[in-house]
Amino acid sequence: MENEKCRRRSPLRVREGIAWTLAICVAAYALTRPRCPYVWNGGNPNGTPRGSCWVGALDGYAMCTPSLAIDLVIESGEDGVILVLRRDSGLYATMGGYVEVGESPRDAVRRELGEETGLDLVGEPTLLGVYGDPRRDRRRHTVSITYIARTRGHPRAGSDVKSVEVVPFDELPRISLAFDHRTIIDDYIVWRQAAPREPVVVVRQRPTGGKSNKVDDIQRDTCQINN
Repeated sequence: MENEKCRRRSPLRVREGIAWTLAICVAAYALTRPRCPYVWNGGNPNGTPRGSCWVGALDGYAMCTPSLAIDLVIESGEDGVILVLRRDSGLYATMGGYVEVGESPRDAVRRELGEETGLDLVGEPTLLGVYGDPRRDRRRHTVSITYIARTRGHPRAGSDVKSVEVVPFDELPRISLAFDHRTIIDDYIVWRQAAPREPVVVVRQRPTGGKSNKVDDIQRDTCQINN
């Protein structure tokens, strides 16, 4: 009887042994194989056009692109613009946020507008420019599609901003702005002063040198769109 029980247990022990052997081999392979290499490519704020990005070990293909965001210069009648006061830095900024997967930039404008300010969009926003300096945001390389828009409703601060304020036009040159939003506001002023209110479209390219986030450091391709 005992011999029969042993014969029954033997195949189980063999299978268990094989399973443990395979598990140990897989674990050893995972620990000893070369780790997936990575390169720095796109967006280091320290002056070089580089940033972290994982690259495939076999084909060298990098599945990374800059983050896509929207910003919105909100006109408040003929008096000024509506800006948000950021909680993290205490600086003024244009309203904005990241475009979500499956979302168009214009849909992102409507969503972020409601989340950050509680305002509703009136009509279609006007394209001001595309801002893509790799050093414009120290957190990551971010390309922003920036619009101008009019809204309706009473502004209220969302959870991620400290306050929503109307800043008169004559105060815009004196306030402190986050990221490269000083450049955005300066471009908006140019757009506003252009007759007959033709949008000035700017495409931001990487500066050739100097420190980041300064208007004079940013190369610009500027054109006017005729209606």
